[in-house]
Amino acid sequence: MIFHVVGKSLEEPILLDEISPPQHQDFFLERVKSSLRGNLFAFRERSATEALLREIASGERNFTECTQALALDFQSRHKKTMSVGVFFIFELAAGDGVTIYALIKYDNEDVVRYVLEEGGSSVPRLERFQESFVRKPEAMQKIALVRLDDGAGGRIMVRDRSNTAHISDYFEGFLQARRVNDAADMSEKLAAALKDTLKANRDSLPEEIQRSGVNRIYEVLRQGPLFDPGDCEPLVTACFGVQPENSKVRRDLDRNLRNRGVSEETFDVSPERIQKPRRHRMETVEGVQVTYDEDNRPAIRERDDGRQEIVIVTAGLKRDDADIETGPRRG
Repeated sequence: MIFHVVGKSLEEPILLDEISPPQHQDFFLERVKSSLRGNLFAFRERSATEALLREIASGERNFTECTQALALDFQSRHKKTMSVGVFFIFELAAGDGVTIYALIKYDNEDVVRYVLEEGGSSVPRLERFQESFVRKPEAMQKIALVRLDDGAGGRIMVRDRSNTAHISDYFEGFLQARRVNDAADMSEKLAAALKDTLKANRDSLPEEIQRSGVNRIYEVLRQGPLFDPGDCEPLVTACFGVQPENSKVRRDLDRNLRNRGVSEETFDVSPERIQKPRRHRMETVEGVQVTYDEDNRPAIRERDDGRQEIVIVTAGLKRDDADIETGPRRG
């Protein structure tokens, strides 16, 4: 466990020595565990960050020396203002011989604490600190959890609070990594997961959604919303209406997102990849079905008796016959 002080007010980062044995391990491990969901990246060839982590893993160079090099590179790549904080590097054993490296930019927080004197004055003493670590997730501005592959390369789970849908340019440059999953492909997988969920739950949804749920999904996604698996509430409500916390709709959606491989990634939906199907189908309560394309939707007229008329204007009928494809089978 080691950290170095970085920030806009420093010409060079303040380089520190390793904390050994680590202190307050429970606090920092909980912070890492709270950030296990993120976007998947992979190292590019000749990544300097990968090379330094491999030197740590192999023991070729001193741990402190390598982390100092990482901190120097991290600060040098920030072209804009960077709040003062620390750059943490943890080497974590994940079981089965797997090692995870956690690289975290942790912002300092300006806090005031109170101290009660034992057996003394009833007036508390206030102390102000700027160099402090707090529990709130917003304090961890950038997180990269790295698992090195055998030989070369490695996978990185990234959370960047300045660009939740992707990664900031300078952090991407520091890691020298590329995103594994394409936002356009993930948009299609998200649409498929939502349609799978609708299909499994249509009969239990509000009448309006039962009637035109697929249209609703496509209308929502074609607005290009941000998909954040940590906050699906706006998407769930827009597509399926208000749902109880432990509803079947939510459970099915979680499973379908995992099955489609988009349960952990945050991304901007690509509207151009959300192509609304041209073929549509109407079905009446009597079981009458009408299939049509978007440019030839039948007109719906309200009747005085509360019923509705479906009006089809056509140049002529091509078929008016028994449907042998769905008729009863003979034994």
